[in-house]
Amino acid sequence: MPSDPDHVLDAIDGVVEEWETVSADAMRWQPPESKSPDLLTEMGEIFAPLANALTEVLRPLGDTLNRVFDHLTDDDDHPENGTPA
Repeated sequence: MPSDPDHVLDAIDGVVEEWETVSADAMRWQPPESKSPDLLTEMGEIFAPLANALTEVLRPLGDTLNRVFDHLTDDDDHPENGTPA
Protein backbone atom coordinates (compact mmCIF):
# COMPACT_ATOMS: atom_id res chain seq x y z
CA MET A 1 0.00 0.00 0.00
CA PRO A 2 1.48 3.31 -0.94
CA SER A 3 2.13 5.84 1.81
CA ASP A 4 1.22 8.66 -0.53
CA PRO A 5 -1.23 11.08 1.23
CA ASP A 6 -3.09 11.69 -2.04
CA HIS A 7 -3.86 7.95 -2.26
CA VAL A 8 -5.28 7.99 1.28
CA LEU A 9 -7.37 11.08 0.53
CA ASP A 10 -8.67 9.51 -2.69
CA ALA A 11 -9.64 6.37 -0.78
CA ILE A 12 -11.45 8.42 1.87
CA ASP A 13 -13.23 10.45 -0.79
CA GLY A 14 -14.34 7.26 -2.55
CA VAL A 15 -15.72 5.75 0.66
CA VAL A 16 -17.53 8.98 1.59
CA GLU A 17 -19.04 9.27 -1.89
CA GLU A 18 -20.19 5.65 -1.81
CA TRP A 19 -21.66 6.15 1.69
CA GLU A 20 -23.56 9.25 0.56
CA THR A 21 -25.04 7.35 -2.37
CA VAL A 22 -26.04 4.33 -0.32
CA SER A 23 -27.33 6.29 2.68
CA ALA A 24 -29.51 8.50 0.48
CA ASP A 25 -31.15 5.41 -0.99
CA ALA A 26 -31.47 3.74 2.39
CA MET A 27 -33.22 6.73 3.92
CA ARG A 28 -35.80 6.94 1.17
CA TRP A 29 -39.18 5.67 2.37
CA GLN A 30 -41.95 4.42 0.17
CA PRO A 31 -45.42 3.54 1.35
CA PRO A 32 -46.37 -0.09 0.82
CA GLU A 33 -47.98 -0.92 -2.46
CA SER A 34 -51.73 -0.71 -2.24
CA LYS A 35 -53.14 -3.78 -3.89
CA SER A 36 -56.81 -3.77 -4.68
CA PRO A 37 -58.36 -6.68 -2.79
CA ASP A 38 -59.61 -9.50 -4.94
CA LEU A 39 -62.84 -11.43 -4.40
CA LEU A 40 -61.21 -14.21 -2.38
CA THR A 41 -59.57 -11.75 0.02
CA GLU A 42 -62.82 -9.86 0.53
CA MET A 43 -64.75 -13.09 1.12
CA GLY A 44 -62.18 -14.18 3.68
CA GLU A 45 -62.40 -10.86 5.50
CA ILE A 46 -66.19 -11.11 5.64
CA PHE A 47 -66.70 -14.78 6.44
CA ALA A 48 -63.73 -15.51 8.71
CA PRO A 49 -65.17 -13.59 11.70
CA LEU A 50 -68.60 -15.11 11.06
CA ALA A 51 -67.17 -18.62 10.98
CA ASN A 52 -65.21 -17.93 14.15
CA ALA A 53 -68.34 -16.67 15.93
CA LEU A 54 -70.36 -19.67 14.76
CA THR A 55 -67.65 -22.00 16.02
CA GLU A 56 -67.69 -20.34 19.44
CA VAL A 57 -71.49 -20.60 19.61
CA LEU A 58 -71.57 -24.28 18.64
CA ARG A 59 -68.59 -25.35 20.79
CA PRO A 60 -70.68 -25.99 23.97
CA LEU A 61 -73.07 -28.16 21.94
CA GLY A 62 -70.15 -30.21 20.62
CA ASP A 63 -68.67 -30.55 24.11
CA THR A 64 -72.03 -31.76 25.44
CA LEU A 65 -72.39 -34.33 22.68
CA ASN A 66 -68.85 -35.57 23.32
CA ARG A 67 -69.61 -36.03 27.03
CA VAL A 68 -72.84 -37.90 26.22
CA PHE A 69 -71.12 -40.22 23.76
CA ASP A 70 -68.21 -40.79 26.16
CA HIS A 71 -70.67 -41.63 28.93
CA LEU A 72 -72.55 -44.07 26.68
CA THR A 73 -69.40 -45.83 25.49
CA ASP A 74 -67.82 -45.97 28.96
CA ASP A 75 -70.87 -47.74 30.48
CA ASP A 76 -70.65 -50.57 27.92
CA ASP A 77 -67.04 -51.39 28.79
CA HIS A 78 -67.47 -51.92 32.58
CA PRO A 79 -68.02 -55.54 33.83
CA GLU A 80 -70.24 -54.35 36.72
CA ASN A 81 -73.05 -53.72 34.22
CA GLY A 82 -73.59 -57.44 33.81
CA THR A 83 -71.83 -57.77 30.49
CA PRO A 84 -69.03 -60.33 30.29
CA ALA A 85 -65.50 -58.98 30.18
